[in-house]
Amino acid sequence: MRVLVTGAAGLYGVHTVERLCKRDDVERVIGVDDLSRNFLDTDPFQLVDSPEVREKFEFIKMDFRGLDNILLNKLDVDVVIHYAAYVSIPESMEVPDKYFEVNELGTFNLCQNLLATRNQPFLIYASSPEVYGTPIMKPMDIDHPMYPRSFYAVTKLAAEKHCHVLHQWYNYPVAIVRNFNTFGENQNVWSYSAVICNFIMRALRNEPLIIHNDGRQTRDFLYVKDAVRAYEMIVEKRKQCKGEIFNIGTGKETSISDLADIIIRLTHSHSGKEYSAGRSADLAGLCADISRAREKIGWMPEYSLEDGLLRTIDWYSKYVQKGA
Repeated sequence: MRVLVTGAAGLYGVHTVERLCKRDDVERVIGVDDLSRNFLDTDPFQLVDSPEVREKFEFIKMDFRGLDNILLNKLDVDVVIHYAAYVSIPESMEVPDKYFEVNELGTFNLCQNLLATRNQPFLIYASSPEVYGTPIMKPMDIDHPMYPRSFYAVTKLAAEKHCHVLHQWYNYPVAIVRNFNTFGENQNVWSYSAVICNFIMRALRNEPLIIHNDGRQTRDFLYVKDAVRAYEMIVEKRKQCKGEIFNIGTGKETSISDLADIIIRLTHSHSGKEYSAGRSADLAGLCADISRAREKIGWMPEYSLEDGLLRTIDWYSKYVQKGA
């Protein structure tokens, strides 16, 4: 089996490369990434370096939007895992055109080029719970109404629909995965960084952890190694996953204020908590109903929040020590 991973240098990508390369039934893993938003200044795949990765992994530095049907035919893959995307909610409100071009139009064009290939590889599209918008009920199942509240969420939902039409109209093999708030090693630290890596980096420097609003808003935090195992299981059981949509999360809510307390404790930090005005469109809470993933592919998370945080803190601490 040959697998193509877009966004291969990102949080999901590097861990997926590692897992797939260790499989006996995987001959080749091809990673595509333009390296425009990866955390490390050096080779991002050093995180998962192993004899298997060195033997089976091939990296192509390019924007995934350059994957036309000619190149896809040449790569001759059986599965495409499409992670590549712009992922910041606030940034999407500042530069919505870029989010449209990459997340929606880029995915639409990828779908059309996959449709034009000889062997039409199975497509797994990485989506987001932001497509649901404000929860009407929790946990949120895959049939929850869709009320996206940011341009990021709109582009992810639109991209989902392009993938869905590909399956409905052409019977193209597609699965969609809505990843709840995933964290772990190699998550990007930048001006729009996700809350966990932001809190960890600030705690390691004994800087105050900035919490929006009152901190009672909740999220369903999932450790990356659990998340990519779900993708691996879909690859393995792809024949029975055709046309499916999955939520992956823990089914447990953690408030942002409690998260800050946990990270301060685990890092032995002297940081305090500071509260500031939040974004008006922020969701009050997210919690995944993962019953479809459990029943269809047998997936359940294995890491507790604290286990995942300890592993992530250990990794980030090395870069704080280097002055990152």
